[in-house]
Amino acid sequence: MSDQASRRVPVLDAAVNGLDRVLRVLLTVAFGAILVVTLVQIAGRNGLLSTMTGADEIARYLMVVTTFLAIPVLTKGRLHIAVDALSHYLPAGVPQVWLHRVIFAIEGAFYLFFANFAVLVVGNYQRTGQTSAELSIPLSWPMLAIVTGAVLGGLVSLALLVRTFLRAEEYADKSRQGFPGAERTDG
Repeated sequence: MSDQASRRVPVLDAAVNGLDRVLRVLLTVAFGAILVVTLVQIAGRNGLLSTMTGADEIARYLMVVTTFLAIPVLTKGRLHIAVDALSHYLPAGVPQVWLHRVIFAIEGAFYLFFANFAVLVVGNYQRTGQTSAELSIPLSWPMLAIVTGAVLGGLVSLALLVRTFLRAEEYADKSRQGFPGAERTDG
């Protein structure tokens, strides 16, 4: 591989890798909070501590947050569910590059369409003023994680699509897994 082909796309890679690092920290904190809330609730139910009001809702909303904020992380690492059977039948080179492009374009469009739908749901919660049963917080707040995850997933997919045009040679080899350079997160 030539020196130019092995170089990364600095601004694009730095943005995607930076977002990935921030989201991984947020996901770690959210998973830790789910664990703590659940353990406190278990201890409370067994009489070791007093129970925590809204613990079930907190854990549920944090699960929603982790599920949807994981979308861009999984998209960047190419770790989400995918059917790659077509990749095995296409020859290396240009067909593989175009397969990546089509997948990233469909993926990005889906996430952005889904984000639009999620905005409508959040708006409905906002208009009706629905609140959670125990915490009495507006239901639109935890649902914003759905919009955020979908928008960020769409942006990461589109960034990776752009990357296929800037570094097409990195997507031509069908033996690679993940997005080229995904293992390097040094910015």
